Amino acid sequence: MKKFCKYTVAVVIIGFLLYHSLFFENLQKVKERQRKQAFNAAQYARDFWDNQLPAVLDSAADAGELIELFNTDMARAVKEYGKAPGVSRVYAYLLKGRGRIVAAGEEGLKVSVREPQTNPDVFIATGLYIPGNAVRDASGLIDVSEFSNTMKFNEISGEINKIVVKEVIRPFLNKNPVAGTAVRFSGATQVAEDATGEHLFGELLSNTTDAREFQLLRVVPIRLKLE
Repeated sequence: MKKFCKYTVAVVIIGFLLYHSLFFENLQKVKERQRKQAFNAAQYARDFWDNQLPAVLDSAADAGELIELFNTDMARAVKEYGKAPGVSRVYAYLLKGRGRIVAAGEEGLKVSVREPQTNPDVFIATGLYIPGNAVRDASGLIDVSEFSNTMKFNEISGEINKIVVKEVIRPFLNKNPVAGTAVRFSGATQVAEDATGEHLFGELLSNTTDAREFQLLRVVPIRLKLE
């Protein structure tokens, strides 16, 4: 009898411990957590490019007007158009415009968007590798707080930039852009608050027998076509 009581007590204790060691969770929450853990940056970037980004391109700032604002009132440019995912002195901007290609090189186009369109003020990146977060951040559509870690957030930029190269830059280069041709573009740029502290965009930096160098606004293209 005593042995039976001991066994009974032991079973009760084991049962009690097992019960309290089990963790029950809502199946929907489990599936949602698994979905987030299986985050696919390429799919996210694809949806962003196809279904979200087009809606904000029409509201992009005019490139010529934005450059004038950078050169004369950076604080206003930041307030009215700048976007940053966190605390930063570098802001991203969506812009669009039309200009004349002054020079075409392997890494990009030097373009003049302001009259009399003789000197370049914009550099449109057309290299086959695009770094940075310009498109992701300039859109203002992707909130860093939605992601469990910054690695996923940064992976999105890489995938967006791959789309830029494959679907914007490569088809454009196949048309053999040359100096003197008009080009229309939408794109994104990143500009530090002190970017025009020493030199304005479009300002001549050096003038040698080999080349004339200007302070240029670097733009990652989102839409790009010859006219």
